[in-house]
Amino acid sequence: MTTKTILAISLLATATLIMTPITASALKEFNADVSVWDSSILPDITNGIFPIGGAGQIPGNFAVDTHTQKDTAIEVGLRAQQRLVGPIEPFGTTYFVPSGFNSPTRAVWNFDFSLDFGTSHLEQKLGKNLTPLNLKDHNAILTISDLDGNSLFAFDMDFIPSDPVVLEQGSWNTQFGFISVPQPDVGEESVAYVINLSVSDDKKTLAESEITVVVSDEFPVGEEVDVCHKGKSETVSAQAVVAHLKHGDAVGSC
Repeated sequence: MTTKTILAISLLATATLIMTPITASALKEFNADVSVWDSSILPDITNGIFPIGGAGQIPGNFAVDTHTQKDTAIEVGLRAQQRLVGPIEPFGTTYFVPSGFNSPTRAVWNFDFSLDFGTSHLEQKLGKNLTPLNLKDHNAILTISDLDGNSLFAFDMDFIPSDPVVLEQGSWNTQFGFISVPQPDVGEESVAYVINLSVSDDKKTLAESEITVVVSDEFPVGEEVDVCHKGKSETVSAQAVVAHLKHGDAVGSC
């Protein structure tokens, strides 16, 4: 092999290394904190901060997906909580919430969302300096569907008029007038909903969190729950309940 040939191969290898793009990475967490969940923080319109409102919010128990690329990051989180009580510990991404109402117009549970596009809290969580992104430059969609995939609610999260929006959080009830997803009353048959929150650019989904909320009078004991399967009572793992519901079983003994 000649000296020129060796030099050409070396230059080609160097060029290949230089042209390799920096790849994005993703981190999925379950039963975790979002980077900030603090009801005492006031909105900061200049810096695009719109945190959860209301007193007494408690962190934790979120299903979180974090997308990082170069010096940017997007963190998406969802969870369910018992209204006026606090967050519910999930089984993976499945949350069991009570049926019924604790006011004439409110279900006894809320779902909470968090969209962080590069706050100082996310910098601390990731241990790196970030260039904040803007929700206004992305597509952020929240959907609620049944287990058959039928859409019950879809909402564009770009509803805050301010620009930029770097942090957006909220705690919503399924009986808010603009949502109105059916809520079974105590003693009625259990239902389950799939809640999805995704952030995308013009090409692909960047970060996505999805949880399943089982609304029922029956709650797991330990990590197991009773189901009625083809007319017979069975005890299954809490994480397996969704699969049973999909083929027609019901939560609780027969």
